[in-house]
Amino acid sequence: MNIFNSVKKAEIHVHLEATITPTLCKKFAKRNNYEIAEEMFGSKYAYQWDDFYDFIKKYDIVTSVIHTPEDYFELTYEYLKDCAANNVLYVEAMISSTHAKEKGMTYHSFIEGVYEASKKAEEDFGIVSRYIMNGIRHLGPESVQGTAEEVLNNPHPCLVGFGLAGDELHFPPSLFVETFDMLKKENFPITVHAGEWDGPVNIRNAINLLHPTRLGHGVRSIEDPDLVKEIIDKDIILETCPTSNIATKIYKDYVDHPVKTLFDQGVKVTVNSDDPPFFNATINGEYKVMEDLGLNEKELTSLTHNAVKYSFCDEENKTKLLAKLN
Repeated sequence: MNIFNSVKKAEIHVHLEATITPTLCKKFAKRNNYEIAEEMFGSKYAYQWDDFYDFIKKYDIVTSVIHTPEDYFELTYEYLKDCAANNVLYVEAMISSTHAKEKGMTYHSFIEGVYEASKKAEEDFGIVSRYIMNGIRHLGPESVQGTAEEVLNNPHPCLVGFGLAGDELHFPPSLFVETFDMLKKENFPITVHAGEWDGPVNIRNAINLLHPTRLGHGVRSIEDPDLVKEIIDKDIILETCPTSNIATKIYKDYVDHPVKTLFDQGVKVTVNSDDPPFFNATINGEYKVMEDLGLNEKELTSLTHNAVKYSFCDEENKTKLLAKLN
């Protein structure tokens, strides 16, 4: 058995809506009387797209088949079941109330669908999961502010953090200062997508303006040694997604990808699948990548330790999960 199969794992950067497999996509489309073109499907396991903006377009089309809280229940349960089968202890997935409301669900009904599935998966498989609400950059500052206010005004036991996702290049951190100042004032945990498509300047802006304790991706920090030192000094965690970055052609291959260099330099990194069937990625596969890059069992386990320790989960569950690693 390869080491990575036996290592206990955790995932803290995955978009729940984007975990939908082609099989589930077709099932939901039929159930909801929604037509989806066969050209979307590259294989039984993955979707077909050309470049990043085509990916965004296809992402919206594919996830448009998710129409009901029952869909969210099934989507969540199936993903957690698959994770548990691959020795994953903990998942912290990003969710989108914007998507749910576009499909006619209420804020509360879609979260309940997710929550009920997470409770059942924990009962059935022992896997613990919590969720991060994402504001969507390219819908503008007002949309992100509205989403954040709704989260703060409607506390829920499964909702533990707030994230900023979407078009990083055209919607910089400076647009969202008011929202993230509000979240910081309320001591609400923050993670921000930064350093996937944009470089060190806006990674630094994201850190200084938006108060994250974690960065989604963050790998382009490697281009500025002073920024890498700042990330280490401020104890900021990178939610890296190597296969995602190669699929979108940010890096040409795993050897070119900076995750191992960042790890060796002392940055606290985690590995994650991001949008699994869009990139033909799995959390198991990301640990295999790190083993292939030279990490031993103890080092692979340190990735899980980082993910759990710096998760937004409650301290009681965090302590239990860390005990399983130790």
